[in-house]
Amino acid sequence: MDIQPVPGFTHPVSSLTHLIGAGVFALLAVPLWRRCGGCRLCRITTAVFSFTVVLLLSMSGVYHLLATEGTAHEVFLRLDHAAIFALIAGSFTPLQPLFFRSGWGRWGVLALVWSLAIAGIALKVTFFDAIPEALGLSLYLGLGWLGLGSGIALGRRHGFRFIAPLVWGGLAYTLGAVADFARWPTLVPGVVAPHAVMHLGVLGGIGCFWWFFYSRLPQRHPARKPLVMG
Repeated sequence: MDIQPVPGFTHPVSSLTHLIGAGVFALLAVPLWRRCGGCRLCRITTAVFSFTVVLLLSMSGVYHLLATEGTAHEVFLRLDHAAIFALIAGSFTPLQPLFFRSGWGRWGVLALVWSLAIAGIALKVTFFDAIPEALGLSLYLGLGWLGLGSGIALGRRHGFRFIAPLVWGGLAYTLGAVADFARWPTLVPGVVAPHAVMHLGVLGGIGCFWWFFYSRLPQRHPARKPLVMG
């Protein structure tokens, strides 16, 4: 469905939601960072998470305000898709080292996810036009749902309520991606199309993950007191 542009914005809702979201989560990075107290590992990993959040929302917001033709449009399109992989890996970055104890649980999973994300970025940027939409979507969702194992481990130890924000966040991302792929629903014809619904799902997913880290981070020396074996 065609979207009605406004001056300066080719896709107003998609652009504005993510540009505003970038500003909001840039501000929310501060209380999340402070939540870590004096733990350097916690500060570094939550900073990586916040950076990838702002990176994705900024690239997406700028891409959707640009005209649909020209070099800038093509560049930011690829940056937008690359930033999706970065956000997925960035979301694992506080989770694994701060909530797990074993070397594999803390660093093995994280190294695997970042390696796959970097490979995904290289693949997408190099063969962007040759990759079918369904395959690209599968790569994003597959990488993200690698976290299912971590979620199950945490859930067994602490119960569903503890991991609920991760579950809701994963579902928000997934439903948003499916809505975009299915080209449904259109909430407001010409204004809020399925792609904008996907953008709202992304914001919801980020919000859930931010709340998980903010509310569940151990208050003192999380690196020394991980919450679960694994």
